[in-house]
Amino acid sequence: MSKKVASPADYRGGDIVLKAASVQTIIIDDIHLACQDLKEQLDNKLTLLENSIGIVQADPEFIEAGIMEPLHEMLGISLVGGTTISIATNEEIGDFMFSLLVLTSDDVEFCPSRTYGLADDYASAIGCSMKTALRESALPLRMALIFPTVTDNFDFPGDWYVEAVERVCGNIPVFGTLSVNDSIHHFDRSKSVFNGDTFDREMSYVLLFGNVDPRFHVATAPIQTELSNFEDIITRSSDHIIHEINNMPAAKYFEHVGLASNGMFVNGIYFVPLYLVMQIAGDVQHLVRAIVEFTEDGSAVCRGKIPEGAVIAFGSILSSDILQSLTKTLVHIAREENVNAALIFSCLIRRLSIGSDSMKELAHIRDNLGGNFPFMASYSGGEISPIGSNSQFQNAFHNYSLIVCLL
Repeated sequence: MSKKVASPADYRGGDIVLKAASVQTIIIDDIHLACQDLKEQLDNKLTLLENSIGIVQADPEFIEAGIMEPLHEMLGISLVGGTTISIATNEEIGDFMFSLLVLTSDDVEFCPSRTYGLADDYASAIGCSMKTALRESALPLRMALIFPTVTDNFDFPGDWYVEAVERVCGNIPVFGTLSVNDSIHHFDRSKSVFNGDTFDREMSYVLLFGNVDPRFHVATAPIQTELSNFEDIITRSSDHIIHEINNMPAAKYFEHVGLASNGMFVNGIYFVPLYLVMQIAGDVQHLVRAIVEFTEDGSAVCRGKIPEGAVIAFGSILSSDILQSLTKTLVHIAREENVNAALIFSCLIRRLSIGSDSMKELAHIRDNLGGNFPFMASYSGGEISPIGSNSQFQNAFHNYSLIVCLL
């Protein structure tokens, strides 16, 4: 049975018109032909309005082959984004693909840019870049969304990028991704892109202005109740490092609960989702953290910030639990109205945990959303998305999660 593909015709949300289309190519041996393939698909699906942006997710090989500069010239629109390992669009799913989600509107303004010197001083690089972008855009419209793609620095938590953005832009929703390649240990081929350029250690981004209404969903795997008594507390931490849990060195605590032995996690450090249960934006919220390593003093280094006083629990990354959490999120998305487009990022550990059918999560997304509206889904090394209600949200950095932005 053939699948219904979402029409790129007008999707109306309130008084604005935002059009979108997703396109993709697997042509790698002829970059000019690959660019033509993408442009022909886009021309057949979408008539560009006054303002447009293209969001890129691609296998690193396409970026290394030099696709960005000729594609930017051929399409004539701004491009932002980065690398990933697997992608789904309305029409295709693949491990090896270049994809583009194009948004266009007369009512929404897009202000794209990039940082300079992110690896040297992330706070200064983000601050200077965004202040310049805001000054040059000089838009009188309301800022509605910030979409960053970061080539990551493992030396500090992903929250710091979010906080640096907020110091310039204030309380604006931030939704984005840390770019990845096909290794969970070394993201040495990860890139961010801006127009025709590519970067190893920078952040590209786009600021969205106007009467657009982004909505967000976050899916995490269920808590393992047999390991989680909701009585264990982070008693000493600093930034992204857990020093003590229940006044016990972190490594000793994990050994006590049977997850570690001799300073090593029993089933591998990447497969222990650590839940933090705390009050955020007026509600009890769960944030999931990945643990990177134990230090010599028995502390645990994590990918995100760890607040003292947070109650901890443990999550499941069984394939069945990952797909169950996805199904629940897709049910919620189906209830949303006036959806013009969707951008979706899932933690690459979710993909690794699913098993031999690594495309199962993306296939499930396409089967459920592919006929509803243009979308692009891919994998991430760290997910950035607001949590809480639209009226009382908080930007947050996530691990082991699937995040969705509806426009």
